Amino acid sequence: MAKTIPLDKVLAGNTEYETDDRELLVIKRIGTSSATTGQLYIDRKPTTKINSTVAPLATTTSNLNGLLDLGGLFNVVLPETKLQFVGASGCKVRIAGYKVQLDPMETPDKGLMDRADMQFKDYLTVVEGSYSHGTDAAWAADIEKEILALTPKTIEEYVLNNIVMANVANVSGGVSAGEWAIRFFLENSPFEFVYGTPIKPGIDVTAMPMPPAGTTEMKPFSLADFPIAVLGDKTLSVRIANISGANKSPTTGTSITVTFNAVARYTVKV
Repeated sequence: MAKTIPLDKVLAGNTEYETDDRELLVIKRIGTSSATTGQLYIDRKPTTKINSTVAPLATTTSNLNGLLDLGGLFNVVLPETKLQFVGASGCKVRIAGYKVQLDPMETPDKGLMDRADMQFKDYLTVVEGSYSHGTDAAWAADIEKEILALTPKTIEEYVLNNIVMANVANVSGGVSAGEWAIRFFLENSPFEFVYGTPIKPGIDVTAMPMPPAGTTEMKPFSLADFPIAVLGDKTLSVRIANISGANKSPTTGTSITVTFNAVARYTVKV
């Protein structure tokens, strides 16, 4: 009878591993040291995508996100199957969950076999974008700029239903609450279109810490309760506006730069 034991291993990135003929890995949580977004490959096929901002190797006061919980979109590495995380040079990946040690001639659980088949068509990924306003260029009050435009292919779907983070850098005097707001548009139609006077639309950027940390906002912002589905051939636009009521200047010799990261469910409809 199969024996189940805890799984928590740190593997070298860009290195191919292979499971034993009686070993099965169930990856429920994952993290990496790769600052650029990397991707997990199982049986040399692409699946889960993460970076060290949304999913660091450990929970620390400088990044409280910790390992990304994959929920029902966990990864399965069957016996005698290759495993590799492709990311930045020298990176590491941490995989946690449980390991199944099979008896001779024993076959894996059907539920795990089914997930092993689906994990290449239905998994968590990172959508990201950035905008640079220009060296020494002031950002006028109420001006809105696009950070990300996401248009899935016809057979694809993205659902933003997890961590969302944004950051505004190089602002002279720093960034304070109530000065910058993130807005979502689907097919150029804003999600928030009813608001009072002089209330400004959008979600305050300081509520979307990138990453959540002991020195900023410790609670990550999430769309788990308000998922945004982006169907094939439709465009999601993420924009940021200066809602401070005054022009904002960059620190000398720099450009005000906005970055955005969100965890989304990626599905291929086949």
